[in-house]
Amino acid sequence: MYPKYSVSGESMNPTFWEEEVVQVKAHHKPERFDVVVLHPPNDREDLYLKRVIGLPGERIDYWEGQLLVNNQLVDDAFAGETENFMWDLVYHQPIPAGYYFVLGDNRAISKDSRIFGLVPEKQILGIVKEGNSRE
Repeated sequence: MYPKYSVSGESMNPTFWEEEVVQVKAHHKPERFDVVVLHPPNDREDLYLKRVIGLPGERIDYWEGQLLVNNQLVDDAFAGETENFMWDLVYHQPIPAGYYFVLGDNRAISKDSRIFGLVPEKQILGIVKEGNSRE
């Protein structure tokens, strides 16, 4: 049986809501746009729910409401709400092996990889199934 978690905060609105119960459905390597439960790098006790945007070996840019992965346009349902982010202004290398770049769906208020940096795979507790419910 996979663990369940209660959503705390609004960083994943409108996909998940405060106090909504989510359940981990898998523990494989995350893929782009998977929603994961994780410990942020700067606080190994806290739990966050975030969406995986960048995978190992990639550079992520958001420019004028569009997601670019290694300079290639990729559809992202929340890109229009994302402020401009230029990879090379923050990082000097692509995402290293075993790390991920994550964002909340409510990009205006989310504390995510733009603030706390890349997330090591070992701090990702599992992939969450979307479309859960309040309990």
